[in-house]
Amino acid sequence: MRQQEQLAHELPSFGRYLNKVFDFRSAAASLTDSRRNPEIPPTAVFLAAFHAFVFRLPSFQQLESELNQPGLRRWIGADRAFSDDVLRYSLSGFHLEGLERMLTGINRTLKRNKVFDADRVQGRVVAALDGIEVLSSYSRHCDSCLERRVMIKKTGVKVEQVQYYHRAVGCQIISGPVKTFLALEWLQPGEGEDTAALRLLRSLPDRYGSRFFDILLLDALYAQAPAFKLAAEMGWDLVVSLKQNLPDLYQSAIRLFARRPADCQMTEQCGSKHYEIQIWDTEGLPFSADYPEPVRVVRSEESLTQNHYRRDKLTPETTEHEWLWITTLDAKAFPATVVRRLGHDRWKQENNGWNDLTQNWAFKHGFLHACRHRPPAISQNNGDEPEPTPALDTSQHAQGTPAPAASMVANCGLAAVSLIVLLAFTLSMAFTHCHSKLFRRYRMTTTAVACQLRRSVSTLQPKIRAPDSPAALQAV
Repeated sequence: MRQQEQLAHELPSFGRYLNKVFDFRSAAASLTDSRRNPEIPPTAVFLAAFHAFVFRLPSFQQLESELNQPGLRRWIGADRAFSDDVLRYSLSGFHLEGLERMLTGINRTLKRNKVFDADRVQGRVVAALDGIEVLSSYSRHCDSCLERRVMIKKTGVKVEQVQYYHRAVGCQIISGPVKTFLALEWLQPGEGEDTAALRLLRSLPDRYGSRFFDILLLDALYAQAPAFKLAAEMGWDLVVSLKQNLPDLYQSAIRLFARRPADCQMTEQCGSKHYEIQIWDTEGLPFSADYPEPVRVVRSEESLTQNHYRRDKLTPETTEHEWLWITTLDAKAFPATVVRRLGHDRWKQENNGWNDLTQNWAFKHGFLHACRHRPPAISQNNGDEPEPTPALDTSQHAQGTPAPAASMVANCGLAAVSLIVLLAFTLSMAFTHCHSKLFRRYRMTTTAVACQLRRSVSTLQPKIRAPDSPAALQAV
């Protein structure tokens, strides 16, 4: 135990790993924002926000206090401490293209280093796509907010009120120890989640190539003809949850399986959970009237037995579950048991992706949402001079009324911070799972690694100049 307390992860080791494997500092040096001649460069702002998420800091206010440490300021390349206002002002006008290029380059490096090979299924890399609601508010909103009407209670009376929210769709690799996100797409006002998902999937081949992954896991919401056509065009195989949103296919499969016994029976023990499973498998069912291509349907009936405390006694309880999946996988190479496992693997995105980001990475904190303090937009008449920024009306801001924003850059702060969170999430997981011997030897948690990296900031050695150095003589 004493040896474990003496050996700890240090920030210089983390930085050397990122620079050696991903050329991190060079990529960060190319990032830009909409400010003109800033005193704090965009690279320093990015590195400050990036390390804040690596350290698992909950807010920019906490980061502001951390920047009082000279070691952290030297590490990110800032000449002085700066407040969270500088972070908000810079990130609200940050250029997203550089962040997206960084995420793409990091994911390409991970695949080139065979990080995704550990959990391949029959030699295939598996990805999953799903959506998440990032934040919601009844007052604060921006131009890109989605709107819905909800019933709430005010003074004991139910009233209808407009709620503003943001929702995004993400595609994540679930093969291997580093479950990185490939891309994130935000829903625009007036469109559904399926539209944003198709837009994201169409952009992936341009970023990574069509063969970056082989199998895509989808929720029942995306069981639509455009998704199947796009997957066939890109060469992806699909495993999609089947529910009653496709009534014809669902009823046909249920009637067919009811007429015959199960094709496979098995038991499975997962910790304290005991499963008794019956699986049916059939091919050749038409997908829908507008897309009558034959598809394969797999059904699984599962009896789950696990112990629960009832009246201070441990009592086994059994629950019944039914699952159906549509798949384009070949039945000979991927038997029904493998399709069932792939169907359940989609929850890895929920547990190791969205849930982890929400619980441990402050993904739903709502950074820079509806930020009114943004850099001025460049005038169309004279590209060298920014347009004047109107004064902000704080009373309107408190009531949620939009301030004039025609002369300010579009607010991309929420998207920028979300990409920085994904970068910190991916690189931290790569460092702990692929590089750290302490993580494997002592079975640490990733939160413990983050705490050690944060504590190591205070041990960074200052830059000491000799008394007779030219720089010291000039300062005198």
